[in-house]
Amino acid sequence: MKKILILLILMVLISSYFGSASANLSERENIHLDEQLETLDFTHTVFAEECTATWCPNCPFAAEALYNIYESGDYPFNYVALVDDMNPIAKDRNKDYSFGFYAIYAFPTVYFDGGNTNLIGRMMTVDATEDEYRDIIEEEGQRNPNQPLIIESSVSWDGNAKITVTLTITNEGSKPYFGKLRSYVTEIESRWANNDGIPYHFALLDYAINQFILLMPNSPKTITGIFDGNDDHEGNIYEDISQDNIQVISAISHWVPQFRDGYQSGQYNQRYLRFVTDQSTAAIPE
Repeated sequence: MKKILILLILMVLISSYFGSASANLSERENIHLDEQLETLDFTHTVFAEECTATWCPNCPFAAEALYNIYESGDYPFNYVALVDDMNPIAKDRNKDYSFGFYAIYAFPTVYFDGGNTNLIGRMMTVDATEDEYRDIIEEEGQRNPNQPLIIESSVSWDGNAKITVTLTITNEGSKPYFGKLRSYVTEIESRWANNDGIPYHFALLDYAINQFILLMPNSPKTITGIFDGNDDHEGNIYEDISQDNIQVISAISHWVPQFRDGYQSGQYNQRYLRFVTDQSTAAIPE
């Protein structure tokens, strides 16, 4: 009887030990996962351009997935929606990737960091699409830019649908940097809705700045641009924009084009030109 009692006590102790060890292991795994996320060291703020159209049945997956990632705050990440059928300026930007020679095969197409990586279409679910985008963002975030760049951005609301954008850009590298600078004026909640009737987020209206720029090492350069909603923006007028619904997203891309293969499937053989984006930032009017 005594032996049985001792054996039962030992079994309880062993069970208690392994239960505790299992709990501690689970806690350590969770801590490790948290540390992995915290130590994910991005070299720059990743930038994505969402090529989309209001008639596109697959585009809402991309729109929701990108917005979920942005709202999570998990990464230094900005994106712009280029609504092809509603804005001629967005359509022209979509065509920039094909240089006018190659077809845009499908919507949605999301170009990450100026087309360094792209993804056409969507996965079976929004969650799966989001997971795919997250993998790309994390990969892009580890990429070494052509030169380390810092962009400081301020946006002032001048009233009557007019804003002024001021950027100070510093090349912290050792070599000169020549690239294209764009400041995308976007509506946080767009006037245009996707195929599910849900407004886009960060849909491009027009640029406040769209020019080439030469940055010498450790020599900050300040550039100012103006956006006036009362002007004619290739057929659209945005006199009704509101201060609390505007975000200006600025991105700078290296000037050297690189020919890339994209989506490959049967008769489709995507070709496009990438101009790698090395830094981006965002600011709202004050």
